Amino acid sequence: MVRGITSLGGSAATVNLPDVERATFALLPFIDTLKDRTTATKQDFGTVREQFCLVIASVTMATGITLDLGPEQGAPPQPEPAIDFLTLLNALRMLQDEQVAKEVPSRSLIPQVMHRLEQEARQGESQIQMTAFQQLLGELQSTDARCLDSLRQALPGIAQNLNRLRVEGLTVLEPGNVLGTCMQQIEQLQGIAKQVNATPLVTFLTGLQNFLALIVQRRIVIASQRVQAVEARILAVMTTIEDWITAGQQERDLMSRLLPAA
Repeated sequence: MVRGITSLGGSAATVNLPDVERATFALLPFIDTLKDRTTATKQDFGTVREQFCLVIASVTMATGITLDLGPEQGAPPQPEPAIDFLTLLNALRMLQDEQVAKEVPSRSLIPQVMHRLEQEARQGESQIQMTAFQQLLGELQSTDARCLDSLRQALPGIAQNLNRLRVEGLTVLEPGNVLGTCMQQIEQLQGIAKQVNATPLVTFLTGLQNFLALIVQRRIVIASQRVQAVEARILAVMTTIEDWITAGQQERDLMSRLLPAA
């Protein structure tokens, strides 16, 4: 560093830039204070930086060239706001009790979140960052969104194939066995529903799976009215799922409000 500064001062003298020359050589004594890092203070480093800024200013003034010393050293980053696991768990329990007392329709997301927090607490953590808690709630929301999207895509097609069954009879089983494909879709939806603890949806899909299996495997002719009722039920489930997603969002909002303002 000293060699570079000396070279800059010499070059300034050669091209007759006295202000740059003076500012550059004036920097050397300040750099000497940093040679022993065991005694150099934060203030010493700040002073050297200020002197560097003076050199840069003199170069800019003399040549019109702008130099970038980089961002100034600011204050050390503040630690992320956090909350004690015990405090948050107690607040969640109280919220759960309030929801039960009010007989509010529940998605049972609060117990899920409490279980996750208890797992982390058992690993020795005493606090959770507020951003991490919000991220946990965001994961629940993303899972709900995927579930609803999968249902929106699959259920109307399943209902349409049942409509074909009602109109065309067992001929829809050949070629391609569209009802067999529907059963595969339903199995996938069951996995998604289990992932988000949607017990009523799992029950409905299981019943629908059994209904289609009866037709596919035994080739039983089902009364048109019954097929139509199942078709209508499939479409009605979409509204139920929308309500279910909304209830989940309300639970997440309530949990999010438990965090103190940061």
